[in-house]
Formats: sequence, C-alpha cells, structure tokens
Amino acid sequence: MTGKTNSSSGGVSRREIATAAMGSLIVPRHVLGGVGYQAPSDTIRIAGIGVGGMGRRYLQGCATERIEVLCDIDHSFAAPVFRKYPQARVYTDFRQMFDKEEKNIDAVIVATPDHNHAVVTMQALKRGKHVYCAKPLTHTVHEVRAIAAAAREAKVATQMSVQSCASDDALSTTEILLSEVIGPVHEVHVWTPHPIYPAGQVRPTDAPPVPYAFDWDMWIGPAPYRSYNPAYHPWIWRCWWDFGSGTVGDMICHSMHVFYNALELGTPRAIEASRTTMYGGYFHMEPDGSEQLPPKIDTPESESYSNLITWRFPERGRQPELLMHWYDGGIRPPRPVEMDVVTPMPVEGLLFVGEKGKLVAGYYGGKNRLLPEKKFRDFKTPPKTLRRTIGHYAEWVQACKTGSPTNVNFDFGSHMTELAQLGAIAARCARPLTWDGERMAITNDAEANSWVNPPYRAGWSL
Repeated sequence: MTGKTNSSSGGVSRREIATAAMGSLIVPRHVLGGVGYQAPSDTIRIAGIGVGGMGRRYLQGCATERIEVLCDIDHSFAAPVFRKYPQARVYTDFRQMFDKEEKNIDAVIVATPDHNHAVVTMQALKRGKHVYCAKPLTHTVHEVRAIAAAAREAKVATQMSVQSCASDDALSTTEILLSEVIGPVHEVHVWTPHPIYPAGQVRPTDAPPVPYAFDWDMWIGPAPYRSYNPAYHPWIWRCWWDFGSGTVGDMICHSMHVFYNALELGTPRAIEASRTTMYGGYFHMEPDGSEQLPPKIDTPESESYSNLITWRFPERGRQPELLMHWYDGGIRPPRPVEMDVVTPMPVEGLLFVGEKGKLVAGYYGGKNRLLPEKKFRDFKTPPKTLRRTIGHYAEWVQACKTGSPTNVNFDFGSHMTELAQLGAIAARCARPLTWDGERMAITNDAEANSWVNPPYRAGWSL
C-alpha cells in the first residue's frame, strides 16, 4: 500500500481534509472581535454639530457607531467632548466641515441652539446624510415646512430628539386614547414647572470680550446680531426669542407625541396666550445652595416666567372641536372635580377631557388615572397595538443602516414643531391670533405674522 486514499473508493483525500480544517477556522465576525464586536462595514460614521451641551448626550446614545467628526463654535466648552473622542477631526464652521468631510460621514447629529437647527440640517439633507436633530426641529414655521419637504425628498433616516417616543409608558397612554374609553376628547391640558433657566430677561447693554476659542459670529448664525454676552451662552439662549423658542418650544413635543396622532390634531385655526411674572416653578440655584428668586420683569425680548397658551382646533372628521391648553412656570389646570381630595395633581402632566370621562397621565405618558374612578374600576388596559422600539437612539441608528422606521421622523416632528412655534409666537405677543395654515399666515396681526418667516442676517440662507 502506498498510504494514499481515494475519495472515489470511500476514503478522504488530503485536500478534503485540508479544506475541512480551513472551514473550521472560518467563524462569524462577532466571534473574532469578541462580545459586542461590530464590523467597520456595519458601522455608520457620524458627525456631531454642537456637541458641548445636549449634543454630548446624543453622541453617547450612538456609542455603537464611529464618531468621525465633531464641530462646535466654542472649543473651550466642548473640550471634554473632544477629549472623549480623540479619533474625531474637529471643526468650528459646519460649512467647512461639510465641504471637507462630505465623503467621510454617513449621518449628522444636530444639537445647536434652535436658531441654527434649520441651516445646519438643510446642509445635511441636501448632501443625502441621515439626520438626528434636537427639538424643536426648527426655530420658525417657515423653516419647519422647508425642512420637512427636504427630508421627504432626501429619503434619509431622520429622528427628532423626543426620547420618550420609545417609552412603553407613553405608548400605553396613547393606546388608552385610541380605545376611546373616555369618548371623543374636546380638551387637552399640558403643564410643566419649567422654565429651569432664567426668564424675563432684558437685553444686556455691556459687551464683554468674547472668550478664547469661541466663534461668536458663527454662534449668531442667521439670527439678528447681538454682541457677545454670557446672558446668551451657554443654555440661557432658550428664553430669548432671537435664539430659542421658550419653554413651549423646548418642552411641548415631549408630551404632544402622546396624543397628536391619536386625536388627529392637524392645523389649529387660532392661538392665544397670556404671560405673567408670577413664578411657581423651579428656582435658580446659587453655588452656595441657596435659591435665588427671579426678578419680576416682563420683556418683549424673552419669555416670561409663566405662560398660558391655547390652540383652537376645528372639527376634524369624527373628532370634535378641541382646545389644547399649555401651562408653564408653575401654573396648572383646575383640579378635576372627580379626583379625590387627597391625591395631589402631578407637578407636570397631561389631562384629557372626553365626553365619557377624563384621563390624567404623567407628562411623558404613563401613570394613567381614569376619572371618575368608580366608573372605570373594571377597565382593562388595552393590548399593545402600537409598535415598540429597540430604543430612541438605537432605532435611528438602525434606520440609517436598514431604512427601518423611526418614531419621531421629521414628517411627524415637523407637525409638532409647527404647533410649538405657533405657541411661541402667541406667548411672545400675548394676543389672540388667527392662523391660516394653507397660506402659512397669521391673518390678524402683522407683527406676529412677521415672525412666521423672519429674515435671515445678511450672508445666511436656507
């Protein structure tokens, strides 16, 4: 015998043995890379724009991906984030970033102040990049419609930062509304103790030097020029109408997603608001731990400490006329007479008034309480018919890779943002306004109508 085998006679050749041995070495990529390994080809490359504040949280939510580029106008403020992602290339001007890095990024996270959301987001959409944007989606009604149209044309994955849209509690509240157990809803009340930042601000008259490594002109962007002052940056910008959208713009989308589609809100026909220096919400905390009472000032340039806003919706198919009321700064709706006297009203929450009963829920949904309790004692929680997700940030990442849906895409987010910005306009002028959604115009107040599509500063465009 020669020692050779012949496969045709039932033996196994050396070549077959070698092939089998090599096959045993071919293992899945995740095994080669260890637990949690993700191949580079399966990883999206992200650019973060405006990363010193909320942007750092958004980046953390996408930690499974590669943070390729970081852009911020205040390099001192953003320095901790730059250090956390040492592999990322750093920029100050988002326009230069896009020009140089367009081929190196797949997706963009936009976490600038409100007044820069649209100009940054539009650049990303025009380049076909997936976009995650802070809420409210834009600073004006005109911008929101332009961004929504651009997103539809781009056909990319989009998500607005309403994290509770992925919450089981919030979706459960929506399912109760859809069950129609309280009948057609004709009033919605939404309240929060915010603002948690100073309000009632008067434009500063001093002009201190711009801090080191801070491009103030880029921070201003398309907004009316104001000299640098720490009264604007960081984070206090939210109360200034030039840069932010007030508490209603900052917070209402966190609750409106619970009921916007369920109640088929659509377009309001009128909005009205009142503002007051009464303040019962959060106090400003001093470094020594003392609480600093805010000054009793009302100014047309920033939001007041407490605001009440009402949107009036006409009949919508089988939905009756509806009033949506917003309260902030510590004021709340009247306590439902059906609620027992020992149960306190939530510090922030939702109250739905239907023809057959009422529903009180937590601000982000959940903690549901049907009234009167005796009537709904035997009520069974509806089945979970709404799609649950793998998580707010994870579903956007997945959408970037597969085209799967997100819960707060720009189409949905734009509708909520438009209502938020109409509320901000009403809070700014504190006058009753009539709204023509088809013409995108406030028809009874020229000054308020000018805020629907205010001009950009010279050199800026959408």
